Amino acid sequence: MPYLDTFSGNWTSTEARHLLRRTSFGVTQDLVDASVSLGLLETINTLFRDNPLPEPPLKYQLDGNGTNEINDPGASFGETWVNAPAYVNLPTTQERNRVFNARHRSLYAWSFLQMENAEMSIREKLTLFWHNHFVAENTNPHREYLYMNLLRTHALKNFKELVKLVTVDTNMLLYLSGAQNTNVAPNENYARELLELFTIGKGNSFGNGDFTNYTEDDIVEVAKILTGWRVRGLQNDDPTTSFFSNFRHVKGNKTLSHRFNNTVIEENGANEYIDLIDVIFEQDECSRFITRKFYRWFVKEEITEDVETNIIAPLARIIRENDYEIAPALRVLLASDHFFENTFCMVKSPIDLMFSVTKSLLLTAPKISTTLEYGFSLVLYLASSDLTQSIFHHPDVAGWKAYYQEPLFYKTWVNSFLLPKRLDYCRILVTGGDLLIDNKKYTVPPLVPVLLIASKIEGADDPNILITELSNQLFNYPIAQNQLDSLKDILIPGLPDFEWTVEYSSYLADPTNNDMRTAVDNKLRGLIAVMVQMSEFQIM
Repeated sequence: MPYLDTFSGNWTSTEARHLLRRTSFGVTQDLVDASVSLGLLETINTLFRDNPLPEPPLKYQLDGNGTNEINDPGASFGETWVNAPAYVNLPTTQERNRVFNARHRSLYAWSFLQMENAEMSIREKLTLFWHNHFVAENTNPHREYLYMNLLRTHALKNFKELVKLVTVDTNMLLYLSGAQNTNVAPNENYARELLELFTIGKGNSFGNGDFTNYTEDDIVEVAKILTGWRVRGLQNDDPTTSFFSNFRHVKGNKTLSHRFNNTVIEENGANEYIDLIDVIFEQDECSRFITRKFYRWFVKEEITEDVETNIIAPLARIIRENDYEIAPALRVLLASDHFFENTFCMVKSPIDLMFSVTKSLLLTAPKISTTLEYGFSLVLYLASSDLTQSIFHHPDVAGWKAYYQEPLFYKTWVNSFLLPKRLDYCRILVTGGDLLIDNKKYTVPPLVPVLLIASKIEGADDPNILITELSNQLFNYPIAQNQLDSLKDILIPGLPDFEWTVEYSSYLADPTNNDMRTAVDNKLRGLIAVMVQMSEFQIM
């Protein structure tokens, strides 16, 4: 079995589409064609290119009647609010909350725009990975933006250094009570999650608070090491930067358990947390722990003994050899035979699904105005949230259950309640209709450019070629003959093939004829609406 050998098969659109779907959001045929031209290794190089960071989110909303700007004293319409004070100085709580809510919506919509605009880059997929790994929720949009910006900036870089930065970030200090962790009352919340969820994992229990990788006594000592970090209130200067109070720090040396070789962390004030994290990362299990999470994010849910031995262990070794730089190991994984052997085994997350049915079908946020562009992306955010994948709002500190909860894993996205909603979203985004999200109606016109999609398929006047090529693009593998026949019956119910050939050819000969254009558009839209509701479209 080749395991991590570089993919040895032919590099075709099938392989390119698989790689791009797993590493980005929404894959167009143009992107696939570009990858085929580049080849596997150059596609990998492009995916890992360190591109400039995006411009910050903008104020985009008008008031209810669409004429006046929301009264945000920190930003004019079309400008960023990120540089404004984190505290909004307005007379009433209601007015302040209105501004904060508008900034939140701007941030959520902007985040989806980054996923849409990333093109051939793994950074947004990794940003979402770290967002799910280092879960930290906050009620202030500035702190949320800066936290996500931290994750995006370091998404392709060093895992150990990112842990250090996250540990003293205001968002995390507030979320897991680090800012309340003092010498008078050490708080163990972050200490526990630092070990269990963020770095090394618990492992098996041996009783009396002793686990494979750490003990309950370690949590007590780690909490003491982390004491003294504080966050200023919003009305103070610089409320988005943490600071260290030596007065609130537990003084003296701290001794870790036998799980960390009884290492003594010497008193070191503001740098003590750095010494701690360096010691944690001396344990080989840290590299295996994060490799398993990468594997479930990019490859598949099941980690067998064979995968542990022949995939996880060697990739973890690469991570350690590179002092916890993650890119070298991920490059090996994503270029491997093993990666390309594991196709169609991952249920699309709600966010992946939204971009599969929009960007992949050439439906993107309209650029004609900031309001429309952000408004479109906000609807995708709301729809994904309705399907239980809400960025900035995880169900708990462990993240989305699809990536850790056995035995269901990805199947948690498609239970009996969520699957009908997923299918309905897919249909409406193609055909148009009313999306009901949180009891609010969003009217979506039929915007998917089905005529443009068909125009890019050579031989689209033949219904067999048209449907086969659409299935290759939407499902990434050929469909069975009975499926093709059923789909053809959607396109031209009960009619022979030549009827579509005549109708489509007539439209091409006179595309300005509204009757012919509408008839062909309706048939294509009906066909694609059915295809995006098929089970084959729900997996990747």
